[in-house]
Amino acid sequence: MPRWRVASAPAGAAPTWEASVAPPARRPPFPVITAFAAVVLAGCAGRPVPSATAPLGVDPAREAAAARAVAEAFVTAEARGDEAADTLLAPGADFINSGIAVEARPRLAAFIGRGEATIETIRTEVSGALAWVVAVYRWTGGGGRIVQRGRATLVLERPAAGWRIRHVHSSAVPPW
Repeated sequence: MPRWRVASAPAGAAPTWEASVAPPARRPPFPVITAFAAVVLAGCAGRPVPSATAPLGVDPAREAAAARAVAEAFVTAEARGDEAADTLLAPGADFINSGIAVEARPRLAAFIGRGEATIETIRTEVSGALAWVVAVYRWTGGGGRIVQRGRATLVLERPAAGWRIRHVHSSAVPPW
């Protein structure tokens, strides 16, 4: 279909209109893009994926048990208000308690003051020098009159000194 355009005209002359035939529409270079993407993806497919397995000489079960023991010790010491809980923290460890950053005790959700904590369920995963522990705990205080439940995710790192807690995110579990 012809297109109409203004023909070039010398300065001061009236413009004239002329018909032109548009060049054929250019097709997008989909075959080229598709071939390029296939080459890139093929190159990525051959790369080794970092292994989640432990390095030689490291027992994953023992590492998970050690990280779990640190998490359990922290929860019970924190429930008692024991300063020893701080020895299990990495420098700069942070706490999120029901969505709010906290720096002072009680640092775990559902802890109202000093009491006793019992771990109800706990799951630990280890990947290299990092571990994460998911625990449901029960806090009892006020001579046994007050019982609260909480859930926490603890992220631990393993420097040379052993497992230390880097981050804790806890929430109270509502009594349904």
